Amino acid sequence: MLKEEFVLSLKLLIASHACALPQNQKIFAIAASKRDWDVTMVLPQQWRNEYGDLMPADLYPEFDAELVTAPVFKNGSVPLHGYWIIASKLLRKIEPDVIYSHNEPYAVSTIQWCRAAAKTGNIPFGYFSCQNLVKRYPLPFRTAEAWVYRQSSFAFPITTAVDQVHRTKGYQNASTILPLGFDAAQYFTTQDVRSRHAEADGVTTFAFVGRVVEEKGLVTLAAALGKIRELPWRLIMIGSGPYEPEVKAALSKHGVADRVQWRGFVPHAEVATFYESVDCLLLPSESRPNWTEQFGRVLVESLACGTPLIGSDSGEIPNIIRTTGGGLVFREADADDLAVQLRRMIQDPDRRAEMAATGHRYVHEHYALDRLADRFADAIEAAACVRSS
Repeated sequence: MLKEEFVLSLKLLIASHACALPQNQKIFAIAASKRDWDVTMVLPQQWRNEYGDLMPADLYPEFDAELVTAPVFKNGSVPLHGYWIIASKLLRKIEPDVIYSHNEPYAVSTIQWCRAAAKTGNIPFGYFSCQNLVKRYPLPFRTAEAWVYRQSSFAFPITTAVDQVHRTKGYQNASTILPLGFDAAQYFTTQDVRSRHAEADGVTTFAFVGRVVEEKGLVTLAAALGKIRELPWRLIMIGSGPYEPEVKAALSKHGVADRVQWRGFVPHAEVATFYESVDCLLLPSESRPNWTEQFGRVLVESLACGTPLIGSDSGEIPNIIRTTGGGLVFREADADDLAVQLRRMIQDPDRRAEMAATGHRYVHEHYALDRLADRFADAIEAAACVRSS
């Protein structure tokens, strides 16, 4: 009974640049609503996103949280930004039971809030991470990162690979795998998944959704498409980026440019409808010495809408595809192998229907925000209860 009373009165402070986009707050809003928490969201007054646009701070609708905003230095830089605020002073005013920095352990903002937590009565502190490669950062970040590992009582890595990176670098406390999920209220299918694919006839529609950059493997995709020119297919490109000229040149070189539609940006409210309108999502990412695909949220969102996948074996992509049963995997940067998988997806609608149905069912059971919010809440309450014991 004492534990229940403590949990019901839990005060949580969350600092997050990513939550400048209000829909990113929904997992926290769901958790707070289920557990009746008192949440304070600390956000940048304005955050410069990857496209250079400034997003003003605002709460997700129906999120009953206290909003605290502050200007930030190094605005737009995920690892280097910090808040122009005396964090320890804010903590003494709010008196939270737990503090959570929704950023990497080596990031300046995480270091800032971890330091304030330690300074203000050793409040339980934790962080989030997507970093799936062991990197040796320059001083003083390397030293500060090691200190954050020692000070943190909980962590939310998005995959087991990320968790292993932290263990290798010295983190020893509680970890809860918290993958990037999807909002089931926005990503869904209005059709029967299996029959939609099994009864498909005519041209197979492939899609790519994301930034058009070199490491996404789109030149390899162009070469692979050139090897299946005799089959009925088309490709829709959603997104833009600096590598568009090279990709378009490769599509022309392989004789398939006229079968590719470039649609640019699609409003967020229309993305689910788009996923449902295509037959297969492609993610042909290629690893680099300092980067490998950390997750691939589009994979989960696509399956949530009943659309199967073809992805490379870069980073977390093959793990998601094989675990969900929702698609096919090819060797990264191998146009011949990719062409084989594209051909299989076109020529075997029954298997496509099976993968779509299996993947759809799995992600709704394991990646929906409602499920992940429970996982987040359990970990936060465990950290709070350790402090109270």
